[in-house]
Amino acid sequence: MSRPAYHHGDLPQEVLQLALDTLRAEGDTAISLRAIAKRIGVSAPALYRHFTDRESLLAEVAITGFQWLRDRLRRVDQADPRHALLHIGLEYVAFAEDEPNLYRLMFGGRILPRGAHPRLDQAGLEAFRVLEETVAMGQSVGYLKPLPLPLMMATAWSLVHGLSELTIDGHLPGGDIEPALAEGVLTLLLDGSRQQPQ
Repeated sequence: MSRPAYHHGDLPQEVLQLALDTLRAEGDTAISLRAIAKRIGVSAPALYRHFTDRESLLAEVAITGFQWLRDRLRRVDQADPRHALLHIGLEYVAFAEDEPNLYRLMFGGRILPRGAHPRLDQAGLEAFRVLEETVAMGQSVGYLKPLPLPLMMATAWSLVHGLSELTIDGHLPGGDIEPALAEGVLTLLLDGSRQQPQ
């Protein structure tokens, strides 16, 4: 039986999907261009026309993760600053719980540092910008303290990232974090960051 003919654009998407499936089931160390080529039924050189090496494929997988994270954060209603800040945090933690191996790939230093993959850097910044815009909005309406935005961002991101890592690595009591606990942790941060009435 002859192999199916791939139109331009079909093969990269199939490779990416198989890499994501492998990542979810076995982690990033199980991803191999040669193994994926064998599963699809094409030669390894056919894949190298789209992905120069395993690292470039991992970068594309991480880009997909940051796009998914950005889209989830963008869906949070921004009408009320407290609601927006709280639910941005909850969505961030929920994403890590839903996609633990993808989250680890995105943030775990498994891909070359910033500058090696500009599209990956851009995807990360776009997801980060949703949180940044939400914090800036909270400050602009007087809900959050008028502290330097980089300080507020470092505080907020450190909290949600640390909470996510503790959750997916099973270091919190009972394994998965209960939504009420996540909300309580995020509420403590919000209450400490609020602008107090004069």
